[in-house]
Amino acid sequence: MSGRAATFVLLYGGELHIDEKFAPSYSGGRNRPLHVPRNIKLEQLKLRILRALKYDPTKFSVNLICRVPVGNEFVASHVEDDDVCEVLLCQAATEFLIMYVDVEEKIVSEDNIEPPNSERFGTSTQVERVQVANTSRFEAIEEVHH
Repeated sequence: MSGRAATFVLLYGGELHIDEKFAPSYSGGRNRPLHVPRNIKLEQLKLRILRALKYDPTKFSVNLICRVPVGNEFVASHVEDDDVCEVLLCQAATEFLIMYVDVEEKIVSEDNIEPPNSERFGTSTQVERVQVANTSRFEAIEEVHH
């Protein structure tokens, strides 16, 4: 791939509306230009966007929708994988593209401590959680083994 760069104008903090013909409109919020390498992958692009907007990537994630020129009109395209990302990066190398950025806080609860892909990479080892009311760690281990 070429080492040329791609340029986006990020729109964030506002509200995106998409009509029945997939035409996007955006109200409110802020904007910021972003220059990225043309050979960047989607997850790397998301990290660059979070950092550019001053969000901590360990606490926030982004959903991306790009305004893509189609003939004399524009359509909203969800940026869901590396293939879509590559098409947009090629287009953004020749003209500025508008990227709608929806920043979300990552939800981490005590019950959900496993990584998001843990189901896909399950192991054959069975683990059982045991609730123990005792405060002593030794007693808790002893109860599990008896």
